[in-house]
Amino acid sequence: MKLHRHRLLPFMLLFLVLCLTPTQTTVAQQDETGTAERKGLISFEFPWVVEAKVEVNLTAKLINLASKSVSNTPETTELIQMLEGIYVRTYDRKTVDERELVGYFQQKLREDKWKILFKIKEDNEIVEINLLFGDDKVYGIFVIVIPRMPEEVTFVNIVGEIAPKRVEDLLRNLSNFGAMDINVSGKLKEQAIPIENTIRREMLAVKVDYPPTIDGILDDACWKIAPQADGFTHVRTKKVIEDDAVVKLVYTPKAIYVGWHLYDSQPNKIITVQTKDQIRFDSAIEDWVSFSIDPSHTHRFDGRTFFMANPLGKKYVKIDPEDPNYDKRISQWNVAAKIVKDGWIVEMEIPWEMLDYPDTKEPIRMGINFDRFQARTWTHSWWSNIGAAERYKDDGHWLHVLPPPKSADMQGLLNTLEIDKHGE
Repeated sequence: MKLHRHRLLPFMLLFLVLCLTPTQTTVAQQDETGTAERKGLISFEFPWVVEAKVEVNLTAKLINLASKSVSNTPETTELIQMLEGIYVRTYDRKTVDERELVGYFQQKLREDKWKILFKIKEDNEIVEINLLFGDDKVYGIFVIVIPRMPEEVTFVNIVGEIAPKRVEDLLRNLSNFGAMDINVSGKLKEQAIPIENTIRREMLAVKVDYPPTIDGILDDACWKIAPQADGFTHVRTKKVIEDDAVVKLVYTPKAIYVGWHLYDSQPNKIITVQTKDQIRFDSAIEDWVSFSIDPSHTHRFDGRTFFMANPLGKKYVKIDPEDPNYDKRISQWNVAAKIVKDGWIVEMEIPWEMLDYPDTKEPIRMGINFDRFQARTWTHSWWSNIGAAERYKDDGHWLHVLPPPKSADMQGLLNTLEIDKHGE
């Protein structure tokens, strides 16, 4: 695993550049009093003798000292202040048993009830990111990186009291913070797209163990780690709208979950008309949102399914009216919505069985988009702006999504497991 000095944050340069080499490396500042009890810290002490090829120990004292002299943005300063330690170990796979090391850490993470954010296997590497939650904070991030070349395995442990909304910022800069090229920023690159780039946006697919409760309240643990879509732009002017929206997206083997927070500076003027689920919304007379998905990535209108809701939680889905199971399919998905002090909130639960998706054993890319209509201002906006002409080739992308098997027997098993997991 190669070192990328040109990508390091300045405070890392103070402690690493002069010391790190591609062979035998140690940067050790031992200030570990009481660290054994620190939440989020995974000990690198093993029951057997293991020698690290690269060892980095940055304690809070070193991080804070460096940040005072080199940090030049409030955002960076805030993020650094949340950190209590950054610890990196790289081991030569020629001298250690890689499977034994990985298995040892994975067992510790399970015992301490860490949650897997995502695990991606690609041709050139395997990356697994784990989070430790508690009290509405993330206390630890633990990353396992196994590249195909060179012959190394790397573990990164970041400790602190990190606001969940800043986890994505930290992950985007993980190669910088850890002084290692683990390519996480590329996997989360949808968050790095500048706001002026309003089309062909991308979002990483995140699979969760426990789905949210569909109640119109975005307080579930899965929403804290979900990638988010924001920066909605006007369909014609392409400018960022005054009342933005934030949408989060996760999935389980059973369903896709979409959480919306639609900001509105005048929530008392939100317009709702439909009081029952509809075959079609009159899209010009009330506020609504729409999630569209193109599972086979066709970039065509007829390849997409639209799931719409208004501020009362009334819903509409575009399905062929000639479908003999039309009424059943309409009732298959679930929506809850609430008007709140700064706008309105929507939660959607969309079962996979409603969608015609590829039967695959490997993660794939799907087309997705989010759009919103604000009736008070007559503003139609998109996340990935396909324009007034609706160029579906400019839809956003949902990356590394692994849908459930399509066989009836396997789908029935997944549904049974879902019920057993919740004890129902």
